[in-house]
Amino acid sequence: MKTKIGGDALTSIEVLKTIDKEKSPKLYATTERLAKAEELAQNYKIRAEKAEKAKKPLETEAPIKPTGEDTPKKSTLSPEDVYALIEAKVPKEDIDEVKVQAKAREVSITEILGDRTMQTILRERAEERKTAQATNTGGGKRGSSKVSDETLLAQVEKGELPEEDMERAAKARIKQKQKGA
Repeated sequence: MKTKIGGDALTSIEVLKTIDKEKSPKLYATTERLAKAEELAQNYKIRAEKAEKAKKPLETEAPIKPTGEDTPKKSTLSPEDVYALIEAKVPKEDIDEVKVQAKAREVSITEILGDRTMQTILRERAEERKTAQATNTGGGKRGSSKVSDETLLAQVEKGELPEEDMERAAKARIKQKQKGA
């Protein structure tokens, strides 16, 4: 603290030097405490300025990220976030979308899962997966159910047998004759 004495600004330490300890002990003690507090405040200020200067270059530099594919992905989710994802039954495919939305809106995973927009997105994605799964159940070959040997032989008798089943029909007839003999 600077005090004006005779027109010049003095610090507490300088004032302390001018006070006679014997004549005014209370004033001397108070000024001494003030001088120590002022010195501490000045030290704190210097430390804060040094820390701020040291911090600024780190903020401007982009963090170096490993580019290799062999580096494992670390989970940045807290246990509460993982629990919220499990509780909300979020599919694996949608976890990244939830994380991106939470980061973009600067909210937690729990908060974004309660958001109506996010719930709508998750419902639509679930519906798309359900539709895709329903359309892919055929396996590529339509009508691939296996016809029994009896049905195959009945079709041969009627003359309705497709060419690709002729060999199978012949084997079925041989089996039937072996059973009957």
